[in-house]
Amino acid sequence: MVNAIVPVLLIIALGVAIRRYGWLPEAFFPSVEKFSYNICFPALLFSGTARLSFASTQVGELALATLVPTFLVTAATLLALLSMRSLPDAARSSVVQGAVRPNTYFGIAVSALLFSPQTAALLMLALALCLPVVNIISVIALSWWSGVPTHPARIARSIATNPIILSTLAGVIWSVAGLPLPAPLFNTLDILGRAALCLGLICVGSGLVFSLQGLKPLSLSLASILKLLVMPLLAAKVCAMFAVSAPVALAACFYCALPTAPNAYIMAKQMGGDTRLMAALITLQTLVAAVTVPLSGQFLGWVG
Repeated sequence: MVNAIVPVLLIIALGVAIRRYGWLPEAFFPSVEKFSYNICFPALLFSGTARLSFASTQVGELALATLVPTFLVTAATLLALLSMRSLPDAARSSVVQGAVRPNTYFGIAVSALLFSPQTAALLMLALALCLPVVNIISVIALSWWSGVPTHPARIARSIATNPIILSTLAGVIWSVAGLPLPAPLFNTLDILGRAALCLGLICVGSGLVFSLQGLKPLSLSLASILKLLVMPLLAAKVCAMFAVSAPVALAACFYCALPTAPNAYIMAKQMGGDTRLMAALITLQTLVAAVTVPLSGQFLGWVG
């Protein structure tokens, strides 16, 4: 677990150093954010999803065990935000992202080290099922609290043009249609996808501000508790209630225990969220996940 987490923190630290010491021009970061958000991360999601099989009977179990906790945590987050009247709108959207979005890179890297290839494939399948949903939730939250007058057509347009949602859905369609996987195309997408992790984490580091002023500890605590503890516990309870098979239950709990995504910072930057709070959430949850993610399998025994 340490071998998967320490490199993430070191690359975030590199982003901090680049911004703090001016090693690169200030225009570097906005350009990298747009490149990662619109090209690299969609390439990673499409190539990974297109290789999956959606014919297995485990798909239904996995959807139940991951999407039900996602919707319940989303509802709990929105209810909690109703009582936080003084919280700025931009921060509200970042709390929603911090409570529901999973770190795809963290999940893929750590599952490959911890699990069998079959369970690791189930984790990738969980990501394919849930990423369109959590990104739609995030886009709606960011659009609603962007400070710009919002109406259903604007939200629908944001969803319909979001590269993360489009790339994941395109990968699902490609897989379900049984289309061939041309090696030159997918090798190109793999190269772009590998760049997404590094670029995303550097951008997160560039947005960190090492000051307690204005960090909104209540918001940090709320989003992190919901994401790292409540969501995996709910997943374990759903798995126990519906007698989900053991490999699916393990993959579902692991998925739900993942810290929030570095790409959430880029989305917040692109769509008007609270980037400072988002960067703090990513860093805090990545650190705490070193303790909570290894416990994700234990949650099944606690609620069974």
